[in-house]
Amino acid sequence: MKVRIDKELCTACELCVDTCPEVFKMKDDIAVVILEKIPPELLDAVREAAEECPAEATIIEEQTASHERSNNHDTKTDK
Repeated sequence: MKVRIDKELCTACELCVDTCPEVFKMKDDIAVVILEKIPPELLDAVREAAEECPAEATIIEEQTASHERSNNHDTKTDK
């Protein structure tokens, strides 16, 4: 799984940083992703951050590699 922030949508509410500071941080009044690939132990926290983002700026990109165990989870990526 990879995650990114849509800078045009981000409102700098810091919810993602509060939910998963291992993956997100604030930079210049915008949330940024600090890990290129999300480790398995942080998948649920990243999904929660994306689901709770009020601006829907947190975008999850599921990977299809066979070693990814996370493909069986539903993830809201857009409306």
